[in-house]
Formats: sequence, C-alpha cells, structure tokens
Amino acid sequence: MVGKILVYIFFSTALLSCVSYYLTHLGKEKFLSFGRLFYHLTAVGVLSTAAYLMYLIFTHQFQFAYVWEQSSTDLQIPLLMSTFYSGQEGSFMLWTTMTAIIGIFLLNYVSKGDRLEPQVMSVFTLIIAFLGLILILKSPFLYVWEKFAGEVEVGFMPAEGRGLNPLLQNFWITIHPPTLFLGFSSLAAPFCFAIGTLMKNRYNDWIKFSMPWLLFSGMILGLGIMMGGYWAYG
Repeated sequence: MVGKILVYIFFSTALLSCVSYYLTHLGKEKFLSFGRLFYHLTAVGVLSTAAYLMYLIFTHQFQFAYVWEQSSTDLQIPLLMSTFYSGQEGSFMLWTTMTAIIGIFLLNYVSKGDRLEPQVMSVFTLIIAFLGLILILKSPFLYVWEKFAGEVEVGFMPAEGRGLNPLLQNFWITIHPPTLFLGFSSLAAPFCFAIGTLMKNRYNDWIKFSMPWLLFSGMILGLGIMMGGYWAYG
C-alpha cells in the first residue's frame, strides 16, 4: 500500500509541476516557483519510492509479487541489489528514478539565464508523469494474492523467493542496465530542449542548449553498448 501511495503522490506532483510550468509559459510568471516546488517534491517522491522498493527487496518481503519473482535469501548483496531492475516493473522504476535525478541537474541548468525553463520543464515533468502512469499500471508493489488472484490465499507469505534468473547472475547485471538507463534518461533533456524551442519559436537555440546533454548521452550509451557486447560475447 505504501509503495502505491508514493507512486500516486509523485505522479500527481509531476502533473502539477507540468501545469505550473505551462502556465508560466503562457505568461503567468507567479506559477514558476510552484513549478520548481512541485518538481522537487516529484524528485523526492520518486527517490522515496525507489528506496522503499529496495527496502522490500533487502528485507525479503516475499508477500510482494515482484520481490518474490525476482529475489531470494541466498543471493549475494550485489545480485540482490540488481533484482531491483531485473524484472519489467523494476526496470520502469529504475528508468523513472534515473529520469528524476537527471531532472534535478536539468532544472539547475535551465534556471540559469534564458534557457527556456518553463518550456523545457513542462515537457520534462510530463515525461515523468507518463512514467508514473506506467508504474501505476505495472506496479512493482502488488501483493502475490493480487497478482495471482484466485490462486493464492489473501495474506499468504511465501517462505522463499523464486530467485534471480540464472542467466542474469553475472557481474555485468550490476552495472550494465543502470548505465543504459542513465543514457536513456539523459536523452529526455535534448528532446525537451527541442520541443521547448519549438514552443518559443527559437529553432536555432536547441542545439546550443542540448549539446552538453547529447555528448553525455552518447558517451554513456556507447559505454553501455560496449558493456553489453562484452557480456553477450565474453
């Protein structure tokens, strides 16, 4: 229940931040401070949600379907940490977390000078809200009796988890997916600059604003692809 509430909270604050920034774009400057406040609340909400999921994994709360499906008590700590994102629901949580962290740096970047903060952040917060919607629909916080309704008795607590897929029990699982998702998340920044400059009819500015982010994304994704190649063929 706590996890679901946290997801709904950051989904709501992301939408509120988006609306506030868009109203600022329309000329209502008093909403700028609200946009920033709601974004910071969104980031705190996302990080709290991620921390709660990690807590469930490390304390072996097998009544949660995701924890039961991906982890077990015999996993070493690095592999146990990697179960956070080894399943579909957890990978969406990792993506959202990385995006929220990128957003903190992006907000600091666009708030200095005329870098289209209302336009860029209105698009960026909409992206986080969309990721939040995915987590509402594909929640990592379902109980086993919710996911397997009719098959598992309400309140049932499995004694052991199913464990991490043996094919994923490798050193590279601990660094390869986070590296790729960091690259994916950072690409949101140049996209937001592109849309933001279109909103302001400043078509030539997006390359100047986006270049540091594009270089970072290319570097991180290149590193992640090389890791994946070594993992696949090593």
